[in-house]
Amino acid sequence: MMDERIANELPQLHRLRRRLARLFNLRDVTVTIPGTPIPYVMTLPADPDAPLDQLMARQKHQEQEQAGRSQQTDAPIGQAETLPVGNTLAIRAARQAQAALTTGAYAPYWSLLWPSGMALAEALMATPEIASGRRTLELGCGLGVTATAALACGARLWAADLFAEALLFCRYNTLRNAGRSPQPVLVNWRTELGRAACMAAGPFDLLLGADVLYEEEDIQPLLTLAEKLLPHGGDFWLAEPGRRTAQTFALAAALRGWRDETTVYTSHWADEDRPSRVVVHRFTLSEHPLI
Repeated sequence: MMDERIANELPQLHRLRRRLARLFNLRDVTVTIPGTPIPYVMTLPADPDAPLDQLMARQKHQEQEQAGRSQQTDAPIGQAETLPVGNTLAIRAARQAQAALTTGAYAPYWSLLWPSGMALAEALMATPEIASGRRTLELGCGLGVTATAALACGARLWAADLFAEALLFCRYNTLRNAGRSPQPVLVNWRTELGRAACMAAGPFDLLLGADVLYEEEDIQPLLTLAEKLLPHGGDFWLAEPGRRTAQTFALAAALRGWRDETTVYTSHWADEDRPSRVVVHRFTLSEHPLI
């Protein structure tokens, strides 16, 4: 049973909790996802600004030491367990992902509970057969709400994120709530090398993404990645809060031959004061593209 699996993982959970507590002050938030037998208890940084403060301090330190820095540096938090031994492509992609953080172009949005992730979890729990036994990749796993639901549905899950800290929180939260954790993938899927590393882990039957589209320049790379990751008949589920970029993505996907079924979720999630509206797109590749 689920409770027995979690009980068997208690020593590992305690070790992970101590590792997280060395990084941040922690707080636990109860999240109720319709379709789940009991609420999830998600652990996250107590101060939502702490990951950004740490990132800025790390950037400053790296800038000061860059001139004489050796290539043989210690792996970032979580990276050692993320990189498969001997997998040169995965190692290069992970190092590139970590290097990208020094540019300041990526903020640590992973440290918050976002409505899109919870809506996508709800959508999965409503139709668990979509994930059961299927090779599944989640882009931008964050704290692991969607990953927990996917694992509870029986997915064979890989979880990708740009931040090693997010993968560590995802590992802890999924193990705590689902009794097992996904295979972590430390990549920046927005780069050619990151997409290649994702494809090397594929093919997949199901691709998941919650709140991953912010910039117009991400639309074509995400479409191309989805087409290469998924065999014909694969599914891509994308949750988004109504950004124009996501609407443009849906139109571009239709022109590339993707069918799109949408469901709107409006609810109070976690400790929000007001309800949020999230659209979950269920994309499948059709036989005859429109162009």
